[in-house]
Amino acid sequence: MSVTRKSTASNHVAGSNCPGPYCSGSPAWTPPSRRGFLQLGLAGFATLSLPGIMRLQAASPPVAGDSGSSREKTAVIMVWKPGGCSHIDTYDPKPNASSEYRGPFSTISTKVPGLQFTELLPRQAQIADKFTIHRGMYQKAGGHPAGSMQLLSGDSDTRDKPAPRLPDWMSVANYVRSQDGPRTCPLPTYVGVNPPTNYTGPAYLGDAYSPFSVTGDPNSPNFVVPNIGLTDRNEVNRLDRRASLRQKLDTIERAFDQQLELEALDQFETQALTLLTNPATKEAFDLSKEDDATRDRYGRNTWGQQLLLARRLVESGVEVLTT
Repeated sequence: MSVTRKSTASNHVAGSNCPGPYCSGSPAWTPPSRRGFLQLGLAGFATLSLPGIMRLQAASPPVAGDSGSSREKTAVIMVWKPGGCSHIDTYDPKPNASSEYRGPFSTISTKVPGLQFTELLPRQAQIADKFTIHRGMYQKAGGHPAGSMQLLSGDSDTRDKPAPRLPDWMSVANYVRSQDGPRTCPLPTYVGVNPPTNYTGPAYLGDAYSPFSVTGDPNSPNFVVPNIGLTDRNEVNRLDRRASLRQKLDTIERAFDQQLELEALDQFETQALTLLTNPATKEAFDLSKEDDATRDRYGRNTWGQQLLLARRLVESGVEVLTT
């Protein structure tokens, strides 16, 4: 599904900037060196190289010849339902097929003439003109892993693999959004709320395009996302001191770095620090800010609250979200 969020950004087309080996005419792409990743973690600031990820996401220059025209930006939410309901019991009931091919449920009309759902989906039938049903998809793999990877990344290989060899669509969307340059929003571009990690990944695009992963049960009264929106002044001051130390160490390192590969506390590290200390980031993940009626409407269960959290995050500035 897609959710429209009012904002403007320059039009960009990935084109020759695509780093993948399957991109026509693209130059060979080399992932960051081990030294580069070690430098990103200097002084222990932002473990897991969050500022480095942000830097890499904005590393690609704008496409030459960009017109600079504006467009309305949308936030994309991918909802992954492993082991979900059968298509014949939901959106594709096949009422005219013989009994061995159709489901046991009756069919109902929808708001779209000629489109029928099963009786299990009366509310969705009323808004069927707001979304699109794709009934022509199939896969030839015999198991869930390869079939899931085909659906999520277009990989037609029928063999099961421990990790995807092609980037999933949401990582690609994150890559495309990165072409717009550095973000002013303190939240990451791409967030995964309990994402399907077994079947997804950025593959050759690199870890810079992985989601900021949030795990846990949003329906739990004790649900929190650690290390964001810190309110303890002592913790904030401690991070500020570590950031200052990192800047000083980078300055020393520059004297020995002829290629100037290290950057001091630049805008991406500032953005990472903002993610840790800005109260707005904590509020975006705080479902207690929603009124009880809204939470009840989404359902007081894990899935319902995950979807509510997804909506809340895109309204706060997240552009790509998997749940």
